Amino acid sequence: MGTDGFAMAVVGLMLAIFGIVLGFGIGSRLAEDVTDRKTYWKYNAVAYAAGILVSALVWATGWSVLAFGTVGCLGGVIAGLKMGYGEAVGPWVTHDRFLGLNTRKGRHPRPKRTASTGTGWARRRPEGEGESDEPELMSVSDPEKRR
Repeated sequence: MGTDGFAMAVVGLMLAIFGIVLGFGIGSRLAEDVTDRKTYWKYNAVAYAAGILVSALVWATGWSVLAFGTVGCLGGVIAGLKMGYGEAVGPWVTHDRFLGLNTRKGRHPRPKRTASTGTGWARRRPEGEGESDEPELMSVSDPEKRR
């Protein structure tokens, strides 16, 4: 009987990790449709409601080990939405400021991945051609700019 508890804990941990990975993928895909903070929070509310409903169904069936997967999936969706959205909102502002993630001139962090792929901040608020708040330190496109 002592080894059953350890086996259940290992299976629960594996389900939680699988849920996080699965949820992160779902959240990243959902974030492609998010254009403003209102939609971001609406998707978060839907994720919480779906996570609570699925968790309640899992607990009602008595398969408590699967609850690790549902909680992991909910956490993954929330993190995927935040990373795909590309801006710090809500409690993530404090988190990103503490870690110093891509901050620039007091604005919210803007991940470089979303700016280069055309999702997130770059799609919502595109900067003009060649305009940027940051100084150009190096240019390889025009030989005159390199001198």
